Amino acid sequence: MINVVFKVILVIFCAYWVVAIVGMIFGAANNDSSQQLAGTIFFQILLFSTHGVVIAFLIGVLIAIFSDASKGESPFTFIQVKRLRWIAGLLLIYAVLDFLITQNNALLSYSGMDSGYISTSDISIIQVNLGPLIAAGAVYAFSFVFKYGVLLQEFSDETL
Repeated sequence: MINVVFKVILVIFCAYWVVAIVGMIFGAANNDSSQQLAGTIFFQILLFSTHGVVIAFLIGVLIAIFSDASKGESPFTFIQVKRLRWIAGLLLIYAVLDFLITQNNALLSYSGMDSGYISTSDISIIQVNLGPLIAAGAVYAFSFVFKYGVLLQEFSDETL
């Protein structure tokens, strides 16, 4: 059931992501602005596109993990360990992209109006989302648990 839910989520996400990126491209094409702002908009579109690709890959790896489980295969295989490490790496990339997107949005300036987070002392606040970093560490730690499970399973099979 979880595998089917993730497949539906992936389809909905990809459809939404394509519509959003196409909307951003058409919005940028119709915007009569300076060359500097056009470069910033292109950078935003690139960041959001990469962000979407990373999320799609994360969901794809989760689908692969749950697909094997739905087939009745053991979760303690080196393929699952490799997939968990992929998830940890993708979460690190997601954290970096999230930081870049946040900073890019916080530093944008349209017609003299700044957008972003400003403290009461007029100093920009840099936000860092630690969630993906903590999740990456936890998933990477789980990969070691699964690797140990694989080794124990192999030892048990050899003993019998």
